[in-house]
Amino acid sequence: MLLLTSSVAAAMILTGCGASVLSPAGTAITAPATVAAKPLQGMVMGGQQPVANVTLQLYQAGTAGYGSAATPLGATATTNAGGNFNLPSYTCTAGSQVYLVGTGGQPIAATMSMPAVTNNNLALMVGLGTCGGTYLNNFINVNELTTVATVWALSPFMTGIANIGTSSTNTAGLADAFAAINELVTTANGTQPGPTLPAGATLPTTEINTLADILEQCINSGGGVAGDGSNCGNLFNLAPNAAGTVYPTDTIAAALNMAQSPGRNVANLNKLRSASPVFQPALDVNSPPNAWTIAITYTGGGLSAPSSIATDAGGNVWVTNAGNASVTKLDNTGAVVINSTAGGFSSPSAIAIDASGNVWVANAGNNTVTRLNSAGTSGAVYSANGLNAPKSIAIDGSGDVWVANGGSNQVSGFSASGSALSGSPYPGAGATTPVSVAVTPK
Repeated sequence: MLLLTSSVAAAMILTGCGASVLSPAGTAITAPATVAAKPLQGMVMGGQQPVANVTLQLYQAGTAGYGSAATPLGATATTNAGGNFNLPSYTCTAGSQVYLVGTGGQPIAATMSMPAVTNNNLALMVGLGTCGGTYLNNFINVNELTTVATVWALSPFMTGIANIGTSSTNTAGLADAFAAINELVTTANGTQPGPTLPAGATLPTTEINTLADILEQCINSGGGVAGDGSNCGNLFNLAPNAAGTVYPTDTIAAALNMAQSPGRNVANLNKLRSASPVFQPALDVNSPPNAWTIAITYTGGGLSAPSSIATDAGGNVWVTNAGNASVTKLDNTGAVVINSTAGGFSSPSAIAIDASGNVWVANAGNNTVTRLNSAGTSGAVYSANGLNAPKSIAIDGSGDVWVANGGSNQVSGFSASGSALSGSPYPGAGATTPVSVAVTPK
């Protein structure tokens, strides 16, 4: 499937670090820097056909909380008969995340005998990324694949078309979610995989295609309401909200409900696609997945019989490898940063990361605990203190490290420097060969 692509030169202008004004108390308040961007070009496609008269709106994700209101950017635009659009220039906050939504339109063009078919339930989207980013240099394709990639990546931060946001303390998490879109799909032409998918990583291609095919049947129709027997009505009826009480009225809302309740009505949803699906290869109509989850599979980097996983404050992912006595660090795109053997690892079984970024690993093979630095290049090994086939590790708000010993009836406690806590190891309280441990935040 080859979609029409083009290229448009676009530029951004930083307007400075923000203007300073005085608050009523006389203290300086610095407004966020903004980016002024030139117009964007693109196309809206329903399957393999252009969609005319789609209304396009750019948004800037919110920072007032998860699912908070997004800010519309610039003026709207409408696709022409060929599905093409030109978005006017706009201004967004530096560092914010930008996405594009298309609603309504005519997926079926007029003929000599029939008028054009309008679908008010049509809704497609694409996550573009950081304000003023590389998307400025690309043609933008909006279709079912970009919609699936965007909705599934952003579903933890999303409650609707105009409600994508995060808390002010997790803007990095939202940026990582937008970055994941570019692993799943190439927004310049609406195909998978994305340009930043790391080497060795694989996508569930047939499942993503099938999700796009399910949406396509509603997109390229005259719309409908839940339960009316139409293509859209069938989709909406099978994709209510998490409570099962509210039915969607557009395809983005239906996709979001599927992403947030991935195990609901899977087999029946799988049957909604066409007998000749547009996006191929697709799942067999009689062989649905267990759930509509999209997981990128990463290989290489020393991964071998991975036994535990943890994420640091920078979004890096750490994996213990019981198969080769090592720890692998992946960045937030899944690219390998380091495969470390610097910590005296032996059948590493559990991992946790403290507030300073140190990586703590329980080694079931030699009854030790390793403290690895945040770069993964050097480590200190601690033994004794009741360690006996340690199976789990956790860190409390004070930085103390707690280890469950599967080979005994004890829990070991260490300070942040690796010293045994007073009274450690701790027996009793009904603990018998403990295999897991958790702590309260404080």
